[in-house]
Amino acid sequence: MDIIFSANNNEEIKIIPVIPQDLPQVDKSYSSSSINTLYGELNLIGVKGLRSLTLESFFPSRRYPFMRPGSTTDYSSYIRFFEKWADERKPIRIVITDTNREILNMAVTVQSFTWQVMRNLDVSYRLELKEYVFVKVRRLGQ
Repeated sequence: MDIIFSANNNEEIKIIPVIPQDLPQVDKSYSSSSINTLYGELNLIGVKGLRSLTLESFFPSRRYPFMRPGSTTDYSSYIRFFEKWADERKPIRIVITDTNREILNMAVTVQSFTWQVMRNLDVSYRLELKEYVFVKVRRLGQ
């Protein structure tokens, strides 16, 4: 299994070195609401909300046998990656694959990114992501 992030149409790619124990749960909400009427309570079906997910793992400071191929022990490069694209206010793409099968592929924005250097010099992190929808703006008369 691999978790891959890319930015700006694959200008920059990061492979997460250590897959979390539990794969991220993808949350999806709907904006349904209910109202009380003379006939009782009615449920008004709303539109779908944006998906969100959270990754929690660590960036290694040294080589481990369970690290994913193509990843690095340069944990600062991962920190720079997520902070750079969040600071530039640009979406990134997360792709989760499992043996020739794509599980998830979506554009996301970084909602929160916290990290901490541990005693063994590895860096634990928590990355909260929210789906980003590209909107095509059309001019009147086109």
